[in-house]
Amino acid sequence: MPRPILFLSDYGMDDEFVGVCHAVIARMAPDVRVIDLTHGIPPRDIARGGIVLADVVPHAPPSSIFLAVVDPGVGSARLPVAVEAGEAFLVGPDNGLLSLAWEELGGARRAAVIDSKEIVRLPMSETFHGRDVFAPAAAHLAAGGSLEALGKELDPTQLERISAPTPTLESGIVRCHVMSVDRFGNVQLSAREDDLRKAEVDPDGELDARIGDETFTLTRARTFSDVPEGKPALIQDSSGRLAIVVNGGSAAEALNLKVGESVEVRRPRR
Repeated sequence: MPRPILFLSDYGMDDEFVGVCHAVIARMAPDVRVIDLTHGIPPRDIARGGIVLADVVPHAPPSSIFLAVVDPGVGSARLPVAVEAGEAFLVGPDNGLLSLAWEELGGARRAAVIDSKEIVRLPMSETFHGRDVFAPAAAHLAAGGSLEALGKELDPTQLERISAPTPTLESGIVRCHVMSVDRFGNVQLSAREDDLRKAEVDPDGELDARIGDETFTLTRARTFSDVPEGKPALIQDSSGRLAIVVNGGSAAEALNLKVGESVEVRRPRR
C-alpha cells in the first residue's frame, strides 16, 4: 500500500503553493493520500516548524512520509534531503527543520541528497523547491521508491540540527518562553508539568506568572470550563506543554504576550 504523506509548510493558503505541491504528488502517485498538517507556520520560522513536526510524530502512521517545507535558504547552498528514521522518511531542506522529528522517531539512520534528474522536475525553479524537489521526492517514496534513487548518500551525522527550547529551573521558579499563540489566543509555554515538580512548585495549586514587571495569578485547571470566564489559568495542552489560557477570551491579548517572550511561573507569594 502507498505510504501517506504528512505535509507541513509556511506557505499559507492565500496562494497556489500548497495546491501545486498536491498536484505534483497526484500526477506522480495518484493513489497516495496527502494529509495537510498545517501551512500556517510563521514565515521562515524553522524552529516552530520543527517543533510542530515532532509533535505530530506520535500520532502518525509509523510508515509516514513527512514532507516539511520552511525554507528561507531556498536556492542557496543548503541541501535538499530525504532522511530515513524508524519506518518513516522525512523530506525537506537541510536546515534543521526535520531534526526534532527524526529524533522523535529514534534517530536518523540514512540520508540522501535529492538531486536525481529522474525525480526532480526540470527545469527546476530556484525559488520553489517545494514543487520541483520536495513534493516529487515525497511522492516517489510514498509510492514505494527507494531512498537510493533520490541521489547520493549523506552521512546523517552531518545533517543540520536544531534544539527545542527548554526551561530554566530553580527552587520555586520555572523560567520559560512563549512558544506559540494559537488562533484562540492560548499561549503555549516551553515548560511541562514535570518542570513544576522539579522546581518544587505545587503543580495543583494557584501560581504566579511574572511577565516583565507585572505578576498575575494563574488558576490551575484541567479544562477551559474549570476556570471562571475571563480569568487566566494554566493548563496542560494537547502536546503535553503548559499553556496560559483565558476561558472565553484570548490569554495573549489579556496578558499582552507574544511569541518568544519570557515568562516566569512561580510559587505564589504568601
